Amino acid sequence: MNNETAQPPRQDSAVDPDSGRRIYLMTDLPPEVVAVAFAKTSRSPDPFDQIATELTETKSAEFHEKWVVGYGHASVAEHAVLSMAIENVSILAAKAIEDNRLASYTEKSTRYQVYDPKRVYRPTGIFANPILSGKYESLITTLLETYIRWSEQALDKLKRQNPKPADRSERMWESRLRATVCDSIRYLLPTATLTNLGWTVNARALAAAIRKLGGSPLPELRAIASELHAAGAAKVPTLLKYCDPDSGRTEAEHAIARTLMKRIPAPESLMVDSPPAVRILRYDQDALLRLTCAVAYPNQTSDWEALERSLAEWPAGDLLALLRQSVAPVGPFDALARAFEHLNYIVEITVDYGAWRDIQRHRIATQTPQELTPNLGYTVPALIDDLGLRAQFEQLLETSAATYEALLPDFPHEAVYALMLAFRKRSVFGWNLREIFHFVRLRGAAKGHAAYRHVAEKLWREVITVHPWLGELLFPLGPDFRL
Repeated sequence: MNNETAQPPRQDSAVDPDSGRRIYLMTDLPPEVVAVAFAKTSRSPDPFDQIATELTETKSAEFHEKWVVGYGHASVAEHAVLSMAIENVSILAAKAIEDNRLASYTEKSTRYQVYDPKRVYRPTGIFANPILSGKYESLITTLLETYIRWSEQALDKLKRQNPKPADRSERMWESRLRATVCDSIRYLLPTATLTNLGWTVNARALAAAIRKLGGSPLPELRAIASELHAAGAAKVPTLLKYCDPDSGRTEAEHAIARTLMKRIPAPESLMVDSPPAVRILRYDQDALLRLTCAVAYPNQTSDWEALERSLAEWPAGDLLALLRQSVAPVGPFDALARAFEHLNYIVEITVDYGAWRDIQRHRIATQTPQELTPNLGYTVPALIDDLGLRAQFEQLLETSAATYEALLPDFPHEAVYALMLAFRKRSVFGWNLREIFHFVRLRGAAKGHAAYRHVAEKLWREVITVHPWLGELLFPLGPDFRL
């Protein structure tokens, strides 16, 4: 479509001849035009596709300039959706991009692909220092060469130990074994390893992400922000007109860190093999009554306080019976009712960075992570032990931590690129029960990675420890799972 002449959009539609109902796709339209077509329905009685034929990119830009940029009606920008292909960014940067909640992501898997040892991020600042660049280059070269060598060694061993079943193809058999290998050997990868991800995001969320990344102290993230802006502006120039770096966020974080450093001593570094840790820090004390009220509320006519007074007189068994009615129809692929979001938990999780990357994808939560350091210990996968490589693996961990410490004084932000995925990271999650159920059921499945399966199982144990009655009501890990 040129800038001044609009063409009718192609559409796939369903029409009810009695009601005149139409459901169709708005296709072959620039994202800014789609956003205006939807926005105008609040003031126009015309069908969406008719509105669209009256629009041009120039008219759409003028609309956004006035209403979105001028008057701040930013929700209109949510109708302009882009799919961004992002290639050759560090694993660390990918996690920063995925920290933006309102979007969809698919990242290159460390579980199903062996990564190219030549594809690694090299911070330009570090490489201006001959001594530090030598340490950094030596580390990443050693880690990635070892990663390739151990991947081949582990696959050969698993093939000998697990002959191909007669009913399985060669490709499927090897693919299963390779996934087992990658699950463990990925712990050798530094966060500087380059990866790819696909990102589908609306223009409003993209603008916020660009501002956030642009305010980062990491040059890689600032460069990514600039390139995202340029790529997005080719499609939604008006909606991305103002994406100044949000440097205030970073400045506030640094100020807080400086204040805390003076008054709270840092704990001692922990360089030992440690399993994932999960702790519930806070939870709703009136959980049974609150959840029953939430489930009952839309199905009767009293206000919340009157309903709560009535239900407070019920025996606990009757409250549970009502809750069982609400979950009885829930199948293996169904979500719990939205009412289950009224029960809340604050959970602290410490787990290796490789598994944390998977847990972080559950963004229907409030996540508050700490920075990755070598000070919380590390994880040694069982396969590394089986291969007799623990001592060599721990030596690599020591070298990774030592390189991090050497970089820290001059490059306090870039030093993290030297850390292996085996090091543990700590985060606090504000989770509601509905999302915990989804997380535990998905990440606790038998085919999941051992580390996040452990987190899922431990999380559910923690939940039913503080609220034992939930163990008789919900079964995200199957009906046989007990304390």
